Amino acid sequence: MCGFETRFPTDDDAERIMSTFYAFVEEHGQDVDGDAHLRTEMDGDSSKVLVRLWSAEAMDAFLGALAKSIHSPRKAVYE
Repeated sequence: MCGFETRFPTDDDAERIMSTFYAFVEEHGQDVDGDAHLRTEMDGDSSKVLVRLWSAEAMDAFLGALAKSIHSPRKAVYE
């Protein structure tokens, strides 16, 4: 399996990484002929979230979207 991948420690807000991944793939996935994978890896006492995308350009765009999600204010939900 070829592609470009990166790993994030799960303490780097794994939920935000996963939601950004799924939104990115939903938005861009139909335009490419390649794979996109997301998985959690366990390594002793630590775990990491692995993201693999179909091209270097896709990875750059994903990392840009992830960076924007850090700086955008979170919406509060009130019941």
